[in-house]
Amino acid sequence: MTAAAGGPGPEDVDEAPVPSASAVDPDRAPRAAASRVEYVSQRLARALTRATELVVARHSISVPEYRMLLLLSDQVPRSNAELARLMFVSSQATHLVLSDLVARGLVGRSAHPGNRRVRLARPTELGTVTLNACLADMIGIEDRILAGMPPAERGMLLSALQHAAEVLAGGYFGDEDLEREAVALRRHRS
Repeated sequence: MTAAAGGPGPEDVDEAPVPSASAVDPDRAPRAAASRVEYVSQRLARALTRATELVVARHSISVPEYRMLLLLSDQVPRSNAELARLMFVSSQATHLVLSDLVARGLVGRSAHPGNRRVRLARPTELGTVTLNACLADMIGIEDRILAGMPPAERGMLLSALQHAAEVLAGGYFGDEDLEREAVALRRHRS
């Protein structure tokens, strides 16, 4: 209704605030969720993924390409199957990412010395330069995470995260019974 029709005018109506796309105020997060390792780690993983997406896009690569270059950064030649296990994806998905990196000159491939059917991947000089540029930005993000923490806790964060990942075997890998159960339950839902 308008003021002329006897209803409230625009100056009389309190508009509800428009929700912001910014982060949820920690004081307003559900207390049960905010006290759970699963929820907090998922929130951190999502925030880091979004930050990583921006960083790597600035250097013209994707997040899977960045992660593959990161896994190859120790200069240990790795097979497609080994990269798939380390990235927690299928061999087919790894092959697609690896093929694109090879085509763009970021990764080179060579024959395995003991198995002619296996090809090993390692970063090229261009791949190393690209990774190092991404890492410089990622280190800045990690520094932001650590900046508000007491010095004694900074060193413990990575250690605690690594421990948690090892306890859960990185996502069922190493526990065939749990993996079979998870696959069966996913199939049952669909």
